[in-house]
Amino acid sequence: MTPALVLLAVLAAGAGVVAVAAPDPRHAALAAFAAIMLAAFVADPLPSPAALLARTAGAALGGWLSWVAVGAAPRVTDRSAFGWPGSAAAATVAFVAGWLASASLATTLGFDAADGRVAGVAGAALAAGSPVPSAAVGAACALFVLAASPVFQPRDGLRLGLGVILLLAAAGLLCSGLGAGPDDTAELAFAALTALAGAGIAAVVGTMLRATGDLHLRDPLARESTVRHRPADEAHRRPAR
Repeated sequence: MTPALVLLAVLAAGAGVVAVAAPDPRHAALAAFAAIMLAAFVADPLPSPAALLARTAGAALGGWLSWVAVGAAPRVTDRSAFGWPGSAAAATVAFVAGWLASASLATTLGFDAADGRVAGVAGAALAAGSPVPSAAVGAACALFVLAASPVFQPRDGLRLGLGVILLLAAAGLLCSGLGAGPDDTAELAFAALTALAGAGIAAVVGTMLRATGDLHLRDPLARESTVRHRPADEAHRRPAR
């Protein structure tokens, strides 16, 4: 089971790469929600079946709403300026860095692992030596790095929303990797947030497509400056009498 969960963490990071680098908005939307669905399973021990079902249902609902909304969007939209190679390289470096950092934390906690005093506290799975939480932390770091560009320098309304989804997936992975164990309340909250985020993305995408016909974010201050601009000779022209 452990190798399969580590593989799911790698796949979640890979889905994040597709979400920011794929030119087709439908592929990007499905990849982002696939990342948050896969993230739910990267935990040791696994959450309860009800919690996993809720996370899967939330991701499926959010992904379906986003898929329907982008159906009328252009087939090519703004993507990460780093492209496929740059996004994949950044995700790989972040994944490895997160894994190594978590291993250092596990060593720090390990002095209490022998007598069982870490059970039920934050980082318990790390101190027990399981590679699953290390993979979860690595995938979380990869998704944080991938989400930075569309969230903090947004150029496309859809990619901004998908960046938020990746951040939500990264937060869930961190909770799994550094937490004290499964928390069904938190899992249900993540499921609800995922579905609400999908509905929000669908609403924003639909509004932008009706208003402008595309998903490109425009600077309202720049537009206002353009509208109010007048040539210098017109500005100094005296009204005719």
